[in-house]
Amino acid sequence: MPHEIRIADIDVGGDYHRIILDGIPCPTGLTAFEIRQHFLEHHDQLRRMLLSFPFGTDEMCVDLLFTSSNEKAAYGQIVMECMGYPYFSGSNTSATIAAMLEFGFIAKHEGTHRIMHEMPSGLVEAEYRIRDGVIEDITIEGDNSYVMQDRISVALEGYGQIDCALVWSGAIFIMVDAAQLDMDIDADNLERMKSIGLMLTESFATGFSYEHPLLGRLEPPKFVNFMGPVRDQDGVSYSGCGAVFGHPGTIFRCPTGTGTAARMALEITRGKMPENAVFHNRSATGTQFTGRALGWRQQNGINMVGITISSRPYLLSTSILNVDFTNPSLGEFDALQSLFAT
Repeated sequence: MPHEIRIADIDVGGDYHRIILDGIPCPTGLTAFEIRQHFLEHHDQLRRMLLSFPFGTDEMCVDLLFTSSNEKAAYGQIVMECMGYPYFSGSNTSATIAAMLEFGFIAKHEGTHRIMHEMPSGLVEAEYRIRDGVIEDITIEGDNSYVMQDRISVALEGYGQIDCALVWSGAIFIMVDAAQLDMDIDADNLERMKSIGLMLTESFATGFSYEHPLLGRLEPPKFVNFMGPVRDQDGVSYSGCGAVFGHPGTIFRCPTGTGTAARMALEITRGKMPENAVFHNRSATGTQFTGRALGWRQQNGINMVGITISSRPYLLSTSILNVDFTNPSLGEFDALQSLFAT
């Protein structure tokens, strides 16, 4: 018997975010962190199925919405992308909250409102603004960001030694100044960034070991942030550009929330932005997110920067996915029948 999955597709920054509203059995009484682990270890075929033919592509993002077990948040989500399961994502959180507003999970009242929302990285605070029934913007305060290691030298075939840094902002980013690659951040260089991004992520894949102070052992980095130039507008406001690669072969159309936060954390740590900086970050395709730094914070003895990310989501469509395991196109995902049987 076919299984139905109700979805909403939300555009944030030019990227396609598919929100699962219902139709996927989700374990109850678990934290978002534990639900992430459950799907990663037992039902990763769901991610693979929704990000491949006939339902999607690996350039999309998928978000599973569920009722939170945390009394401070009504709902939570996990993120599924080409590289796996990020602990936090600004654009995915914005897209999911937009879907919650558009489909009645949250009352859509005029004005500015705040809610708590659960991610695998922990609770995040979201502020949304409604005018004339339209979502004007959503601002997410996500995971605190910090530089894990700076000034790392990596040997890349065809490029020699490349300087980079590792930054945590809800995911680990390999931060690379595009100037040292003699490369502009634009659509003409997307394929080149994919090639370099794959080499960089694979260079960290073996022997990587890092413990996050709250989340424990982390997987090797699967994101690369190609950093373009930054312009100082008035000592507080900055504008710049960047492109984010996701393993194994995606350049996201949006600047990404975590990518924007990672860039700000690195620039603030290096003394190139103040701790109250506002950063207008443009992607290779021209879309923009705005990050606002909230100053330094101490967490488990580590200096981190609090950052909010603002963007505007747009509802694209809503539909029902019909999952029929007698369809030969779904043959490789046959093991998912155990998920739908629960």
